[in-house]
Amino acid sequence: MKHTLFLALAGGLLMAGTAHAETTQRDLEVIGRAVSFMQGGSGSDRTVAIVYDAASAAEAEALHALMSGGMSAGRVTLTSRLVPASDASSVAGADAAIMLGAAASSPTATAVTSQGVLTVSTDLGCVQSGACVMGVQSSPAVRILLNRGAASTANVSFETAFSMMVEEL
Repeated sequence: MKHTLFLALAGGLLMAGTAHAETTQRDLEVIGRAVSFMQGGSGSDRTVAIVYDAASAAEAEALHALMSGGMSAGRVTLTSRLVPASDASSVAGADAAIMLGAAASSPTATAVTSQGVLTVSTDLGCVQSGACVMGVQSSPAVRILLNRGAASTANVSFETAFSMMVEEL
């Protein structure tokens, strides 16, 4: 009985941990490669808004530091700017927005998506709910989940070759 309870609790903690996995450098590289398949982008420089809440501020700062001075990811170079979730309306002009913490599971993601920005999260629940356009997991294997409805709302489209590399909802 004790072992069953322990295993149930441990399994629940593992599942909860994967829902809101921290975004890693490898995730950023996958995001950069995905952004390079967006139609309508010009040049190789892409601006990424990092939308965060108070609980994810440290993660946001770490990602911002990784992209300071530009981070090469495939055919593009990513630069970032920090955007508090309370100021999500300031993402205009960004090529993509990485949604962190509660910003990925709240109306914030939906509001950013409706501004015509590619919203990305490592929280696949954001994509499954239709609030985010794309979800990325880079470990243990790369997985990209794309919500076509959210992409349509954001007016975001990708090159045909990209559809062969993603799971679409």
